[in-house]
Amino acid sequence: MAAGIKIINDFGTILMDDRFPVLTVLAQGVSQLSGGGSAFIGDYGGKVAVRAISLVGTQRFSYADGYPAGIYLFGSPGETVEWWVFAEPQGTPSNVGLKVYNGAGQLMLDAGKKVARVVELRAGPSNGHWQGNIGMPGGGRKWAVMPLVNAFSSVMTFTRAGAGGPDQYWQRENVRVAGGAVLGDTVVLGMTPQSMRQYGPYTGVQVPTGYSVVSQNAAVAVMDMTGY
Repeated sequence: MAAGIKIINDFGTILMDDRFPVLTVLAQGVSQLSGGGSAFIGDYGGKVAVRAISLVGTQRFSYADGYPAGIYLFGSPGETVEWWVFAEPQGTPSNVGLKVYNGAGQLMLDAGKKVARVVELRAGPSNGHWQGNIGMPGGGRKWAVMPLVNAFSSVMTFTRAGAGGPDQYWQRENVRVAGGAVLGDTVVLGMTPQSMRQYGPYTGVQVPTGYSVVSQNAAVAVMDMTGY
């Protein structure tokens, strides 16, 4: 950066400048997972932080047979989940606080908004690298988990629909994703329990062969959501 603002910590790491946006809360809410273990929260761009007492994760899906395109929460059926969507600063800028724009006039930092506060990061190519418990500092802070790179398991099965007709069949997908649970000042990272999505019924003389897609690679951030 030839000119402008640059904030560097004691280790020489650039915390912010006018080239990279600081993520802020775009939307937030509370959702209850369905009997199948999922909930649709909207078609947002960005990453989602979640807070629940059992393992909950997120995954973006394209439109599929009645399921709208967007972000879904996955976890135990009936679980109540508090969630926050983080994205680049947008909308009306704050009236107070530091604001940083780039050379094109785009807002890179708006300190008056709810900015992302990452306090811990776990990542690796297999489950053993990122799963486990993280003890967080006390003091009544409010922790949440944001999957950045999502470990993912999708097991697809196909079964006849029964009364729908001799050639009809259902497509069922059991989904597990990287997620987290918050138990006081302990954050637990792991794969969520299976959640089921059902598509169809479809028609075909032959029932397709089932298949699986699995990745253990994940990066998960622990966020400080105190006051948010």
